[in-house]
Amino acid sequence: MHLKKWEEKLQNLEGILTKVNNSKNILLIDIMKLTRKLKFNISNALLNINLIKAIKEKYAIKNKLINDSQKEGKLSQKIKNVFKRKSVLWIYLTENQKYSTDSYSRYEKKLLENVNPKKDDFIAIGQRANEFCKQNNFNVIKSFGEEDKQTNNIAWIISQFVKILHIDNNYNKVNFVLNTNKNYNSYFTILPIDQFDVNKLVSEMDEEKTLFDISDYKIYPGIEDFIENEINIFLENAIYSLLIESSFYNAKNDLVTTNKIINQIEEEITKIKKKIIRTKREKEIEEIVLLTRSNEGFGGKK
Repeated sequence: MHLKKWEEKLQNLEGILTKVNNSKNILLIDIMKLTRKLKFNISNALLNINLIKAIKEKYAIKNKLINDSQKEGKLSQKIKNVFKRKSVLWIYLTENQKYSTDSYSRYEKKLLENVNPKKDDFIAIGQRANEFCKQNNFNVIKSFGEEDKQTNNIAWIISQFVKILHIDNNYNKVNFVLNTNKNYNSYFTILPIDQFDVNKLVSEMDEEKTLFDISDYKIYPGIEDFIENEINIFLENAIYSLLIESSFYNAKNDLVTTNKIINQIEEEITKIKKKIIRTKREKEIEEIVLLTRSNEGFGGKK
């Protein structure tokens, strides 16, 4: 390849590298923001959980959103489950992936293993989630597109749907499926509250900080109203935490891929620079040889 072609290729690659580095910087800023939001909302969800548990234990509150008040003995429950399986509400969240990666097949395999198409319902969030539910003829109660995820109060909207649907359809559980390394190849149970495996999202140290004693507290305006309000706040915080976790993990994966692309471009730039240097040297040698021959020819005439 001619020197000019190598130099043009180098210039193009350096331009691409600048753009990719800019994308990386944006990703780093996004990850930093998401980290702060995630920590804030998980802390709030933990506060809600521990407050609800403390009030439930003190006042013997019975609420199906908190725990299954109709628990039976293990044997009788197993027999009952064989003959009659209660319905489950599944929330399936997917993100648009910039690069040709498949992060959701393992979760979809898990869903196909656990979902009862005749009884279970879905809230689908994201293009792939909606397509998956449609392909498998699942009953989608509510659908959210990619643009809907940008709505500021999306967590509140979903939490209201979840609560209303849970009451109307008497779901046994509400499970949330998303792509994360904190719950690899599985899902989160957000209702009943006592089954929400929030420990997968936080460290033990962070979890312990939210514990407190309410023995000296007075509840206003009333215990039932207070509990209902806390459940609403918990659902919004829990759902928002999982939405953020999904975006956070997707951004981290994009960052890993972006770093690989940067390394590949830098390696290619290094190779081209070496080729340019080699080509220039070869050209210099050719010029020296030609000049030498020209001088020898000129000397011969003398």
